Amino acid sequence: MFRKKLKALFCRRCPVCLEGDIFERGMRMHKSCPVCGTIYEREPGYFLGSLYISYALATVFIGLGMLVLHLSFPDLDLGLAVLIAGVLFLPFVPMVTRYSRVVWMYFDRWAWPSRK
Repeated sequence: MFRKKLKALFCRRCPVCLEGDIFERGMRMHKSCPVCGTIYEREPGYFLGSLYISYALATVFIGLGMLVLHLSFPDLDLGLAVLIAGVLFLPFVPMVTRYSRVVWMYFDRWAWPSRK
């Protein structure tokens, strides 16, 4: 069951039925699961928790970028390295945002399964 949930998470599927798409396309989300009808946004401000996940993912990505830059160019100025790592992260922002919402929904359904 864990493998099936993990695969559904990476494919951005509904956390309840593991089949319905969460996103229509791009950043546009379905209001509810097209397969089982589960409402994705349980309350106003529901996705505020996903910001913490997004922040953690961005920190890891930029930190790894900084490490690679430091190992490749040890004499590079720290400010310039941060700027380069930040610019290299920009194309990944939509992906990080989508996955942070999906991870938040899976965590929320695991932590509070009885909430509608």
